[in-house]
Amino acid sequence: MKKPYSIIVICICLVASLAKGQELLKVEDVIKLAIESNFDVQIAKNNIQVAKNNNNIGLVGGGQSTGGTVSGGSTGMLPQISISAGSPQSPLGVGQTISTLGYSNPALNVNQQKLISTSYAPSIVGTWYFFDGLKMFATKKKLNRNEELTNIQYRITVETTLLNALTAYYQMISIQQYIKSLKMSLALGDDQKKLAAQKMSAGSGSNVDVLQTQIDFNNIQVQIIQQQNLLNDQRIILNNLLKRSPDVEFMVPDTIITQTKPEYATALENTDKNNNSILANRKTIEIDELGLKEYKANRMPKIGVTGNYTYQRLTNDIGLQRLNQNYGFNAGFICSWTLLNNLTTHTAIKNQTVLLNSDNLRLEASRLQEKANLYQAFLSFQNNLNIIEIEKQSVDLANQNLTIAAMRFKQGLSNYIEYRTVQQSYEDAQYRLSQAAFNTKISELNYLKAQGLLVH
Repeated sequence: MKKPYSIIVICICLVASLAKGQELLKVEDVIKLAIESNFDVQIAKNNIQVAKNNNNIGLVGGGQSTGGTVSGGSTGMLPQISISAGSPQSPLGVGQTISTLGYSNPALNVNQQKLISTSYAPSIVGTWYFFDGLKMFATKKKLNRNEELTNIQYRITVETTLLNALTAYYQMISIQQYIKSLKMSLALGDDQKKLAAQKMSAGSGSNVDVLQTQIDFNNIQVQIIQQQNLLNDQRIILNNLLKRSPDVEFMVPDTIITQTKPEYATALENTDKNNNSILANRKTIEIDELGLKEYKANRMPKIGVTGNYTYQRLTNDIGLQRLNQNYGFNAGFICSWTLLNNLTTHTAIKNQTVLLNSDNLRLEASRLQEKANLYQAFLSFQNNLNIIEIEKQSVDLANQNLTIAAMRFKQGLSNYIEYRTVQQSYEDAQYRLSQAAFNTKISELNYLKAQGLLVH
């Protein structure tokens, strides 16, 4: 009867010695690693960089397009300058023509004569539309808003990642707490096995109690292994979220600490001001409004300045004109006004107005949903705080009851089944307390997330 217990003690000692060499992962480490290493967070950070790259005056303007596009064009905050030299019809370089001419006098015939000509026509052209119905300014503001929206989307990604990582982290602490209580029950179960065997040897007990204590002892061992499997699953999930190898071993603290108190009025105000989903929808509406201005600007004339300098040189081996050379510059104002484009601009304005209306509806839906999430988290947080106090009291009572039941069984005043019932009640109370601590922390995290304070 002593052999299984000695093996368990050896295993527990080995686990304890290995745990001493493992990393203790603190909540600050989880937050730091999630923000720095998680793949989704890194991708969201790259999106911010792309938005920053796009937000420059060189990409402002879309020529005669129907608005909203971020691409270079003939209208914008910077002029368009180009250099050209030659074309497919008039290439730059040297040409050769082979001529054959026949006359009435055969002596004047020309057979396979090679004629060489050269052609040079480089030019530099600059164009700047300084007025395009104020579209360029709307586009620049739109690029600013796009960059701001990308930053909000980054915070949303960080929030989601942190919530997933911290859920796995605190689940590990909860499971670890329950395993600790099961190991205590295992030690008590071993004592009851010894006591049952002693009673049977003394003639005051029965073999039924001996067998039942062994069965219950085995059952607790199985529960410990099952909980260890759950602990390993959460460790793998957390390692994956932190971009670490799944076999990295680490320890977590023994307790879950709640740092805030539920207060609804202030939380509701914070939600409307700071909730990232609401902020993202508001930013989308601002982008829609600027897009509408871009489309409306296409109804306006476009005024600009242009200038060019050209040089052209053409030579021929024969002919009346052996050399033709021209060079000079031109500068002046240019104006264009699209009066009719198959109602393309009109249709784009109508569609953008509908999109703006839809996004306003999405904002209202988001505000309602996030307020519902806040109220749900608030009630859950409040109730879980009450539950955890009750469960702490239940654990204290169950511990006292277990001590009394153990003494009664040892003194022969009760049977093993009565003792085991009390012990099971103690295990259940410990499990409920560990779950209550976990549920309280998760409701606190959701309470903070709804207010936009989780990332802070």
